[in-house]
Amino acid sequence: MAQRLIEDDNGLFSCEVEVQSIILQEAMEHEGAEDVLKCALIAALTALAEAGPWPDALLESMATFMLEMREAVIQETLS
Repeated sequence: MAQRLIEDDNGLFSCEVEVQSIILQEAMEHEGAEDVLKCALIAALTALAEAGPWPDALLESMATFMLEMREAVIQETLS
């Protein structure tokens, strides 16, 4: 199990993230983990606060990113 506390620089939010698998534990130890997690949380909170089309737009953008990442990983393992 690994835990990380994510806080913004202005003290507007904090979030504790806990993971269980070894792969996710290694991800939490990555040098860029805090920045990536903070960015994802800010994007999610902002999209939800703005409402309208933004939550769906963020989900679509994230889904596209994940599909492209999946394809890149597949290609990497095949070569």
